[in-house]
Amino acid sequence: MNTLLRPIPLLATLALVAAQPSYAQQVGRVSGDASIATGAAVSATGAITVNQAAGLNNAQTNQLTITNGDAVANDNASMQSATARARVPSARASIEGNAFSNSSGAVMVNQSAGAGNLQRNSVLLGTAAPGVETVSDGVLSATAANNGGQSRAVAPQGVREASISSDAFKNVNGIVQINQTAGAGNATANSFVLRPPAGTLF
Repeated sequence: MNTLLRPIPLLATLALVAAQPSYAQQVGRVSGDASIATGAAVSATGAITVNQAAGLNNAQTNQLTITNGDAVANDNASMQSATARARVPSARASIEGNAFSNSSGAVMVNQSAGAGNLQRNSVLLGTAAPGVETVSDGVLSATAANNGGQSRAVAPQGVREASISSDAFKNVNGIVQINQTAGAGNATANSFVLRPPAGTLF
């Protein structure tokens, strides 16, 4: 009796293994709704960095470098890639009300809804010894959005909406960088470089 029952678990296991590849080929559905509410970061000061993503496999970075004195060099660099295999029926990104109003400093915001989006903000402030360059060509080229770092299997379909309230970012002092995307396979970047003469104080 026991001998007849032993092969049954083995057959059941084989059936499960054989069934898995058919599910692995299906493309999932991803919806994203990213929202920064009214009142967020109002009257904030200093380095204000926000990364907000809703969806699948979005890559975001904020980079801030500040140097003073006879620094040999200062540098910002990043390598980003995003791979997504998904349908995106709906994607909405919004910054509401008076968010970030009356703030001062470096305000860096990445907001993404959807799949496989790349976003980068970069700020580089610094002095250097006379005759020394503080920003390399590689850094400047890295600030450009490059679609080569993305891969997506299915084109987006459906609702796409990105919005910023007219009251957001009012009376901001300093540097403001915003990347806002809704959908799939977007690449956006902001870069700010300031190199005052050596000996200059910020």
